[in-house]
Amino acid sequence: MSDFEPDYPTVFVGLHGVFHRRPWIARLHAEEGIDEDVFSLAVKRAEAYGWTTTSGGVLEGARWGHNDAGEDWTEDGRIRQMAWLQIAAENPRGQRLPVLPAATVLGDVLRRMGTFRLTGLHTLAPLHLAPDSLVHLAQTADWFALDDPDGAVEFTVTVSGRGSAASAVESRDVRALALERAFGRLTFEAVPPGPDTQEGLALPVAGEVQTEGMRQVLALRCGARSWSLDTAVWATEIVIDALRAAGAAQPVLVTVSGPASA
Repeated sequence: MSDFEPDYPTVFVGLHGVFHRRPWIARLHAEEGIDEDVFSLAVKRAEAYGWTTTSGGVLEGARWGHNDAGEDWTEDGRIRQMAWLQIAAENPRGQRLPVLPAATVLGDVLRRMGTFRLTGLHTLAPLHLAPDSLVHLAQTADWFALDDPDGAVEFTVTVSGRGSAASAVESRDVRALALERAFGRLTFEAVPPGPDTQEGLALPVAGEVQTEGMRQVLALRCGARSWSLDTAVWATEIVIDALRAAGAAQPVLVTVSGPASA
């Protein structure tokens, strides 16, 4: 994709952190010939949920077409891009961008193969396909109310983009729009953009071709009661809808960098 293909429906979702493979995985490979990776397992898991199919049949209400996937399962204690998924969004009418389904598939894959500590999430979001999600976000907020009221964590959300994304951030208060969509369950504070806002990610993130020429236009410090993949996805969805409401209509890269103790 280039600047001249703003309507291409590519979505990337990547999970970053520290991964440990289950010790018996190597034995299954040696003794039974079982050899799975993120690409093969993501296909299987997404089909099990009914979100997409690669079997050649027609799936009514499919959420995406499978493009690619990959992983970095190097076990050296460093933050790695543990799993990523590239899909072509096929949004049935009224459906949001499939950030949560894609992240759920990747989380399932990692838990099937081992254990992991999540430190970050990145999403390439084609905003021209993002519908008005205000009602959905209002309904979702109470899910996150069911958390330790004494819990407190901070993480950072950044937005990188071109054209309309930069213009939207310059002309509208995206932070205020995000606060409206958090319904009191998350806080957002603007912070200076820069490399220290993505410390929980293994850079460069998957999607280098699609994000070429993007620049970081917004960074927000987010406060929540707990840190989890669900929380990172929800913050991403809030920011996507805030950007949509601000008038952004081109693809953006949204990153979430977890707390230092994550």
